[in-house]
Amino acid sequence: MHLMRGFSGGTMPEGSDRKEGMPFYLGAFLAVALEWCAQARNAALQTQTLQALETRVAALEEERKILGRQNETYQTTLKQAQESKAEAEKQLAEAVELQADFYAREVALKVQVTSLQDIVEAYEEVQKDLKDRCCEQADEMERMEGEMATQAKAMGLLQVDYDKLQVEVCRIRVEKEALEKQVASGDATIEELEKDKKTLIQDMAGTFEEGFQEALAQAVCMNPGIDISNCDSTQHIVDGKVVPLELDD
Repeated sequence: MHLMRGFSGGTMPEGSDRKEGMPFYLGAFLAVALEWCAQARNAALQTQTLQALETRVAALEEERKILGRQNETYQTTLKQAQESKAEAEKQLAEAVELQADFYAREVALKVQVTSLQDIVEAYEEVQKDLKDRCCEQADEMERMEGEMATQAKAMGLLQVDYDKLQVEVCRIRVEKEALEKQVASGDATIEELEKDKKTLIQDMAGTFEEGFQEALAQAVCMNPGIDISNCDSTQHIVDGKVVPLELDD
């Protein structure tokens, strides 16, 4: 900024080109810096999205485990119901055999018909009760099988969602790694631009000093005997007087 003001305060050498506004290298540097800042923000957003998806995957995994434990409970209950049904069928078979024996004894012992009929009626009640219990067990088994089918369907849907989330997590991880590489490359580019900026400033300072010394040499050549011992590049003319530059301008 001081170097440009030094030029604006006096006459520029012939062949120089005055340009107003921001220098090109600063515009390019700002554009690159803004671009990489935007990519860094996008990388941070992608990281937050990845963390949310991983939390979601953990919750789904826990829910899948709970459904697995429920399924084991249903399997145990179903097994017990099947064992109860087998026991009831066994009892029913035994009751049928006992009924046949009763009928045989009725034929052989006509005198005991009344008592045998009472026994048969009582047994029929027991048989009816056993049949009712078998029907109830069958209905319970059917209901449990329906619940198991529903749970299996829900587990299938959860597995599909889990697989989709795993694919999404892998994709976001790949994108995150790519963005991290781009950010690292951008940091290296910014460092290179900083180095180029410092080099360019040093070159501009050297060029300004050379131009100033050349102007002094021309002034001495055109005006022999003139005293230029107090002239240097850190001064300029204000209101017809030579005054030092204000470095904090």
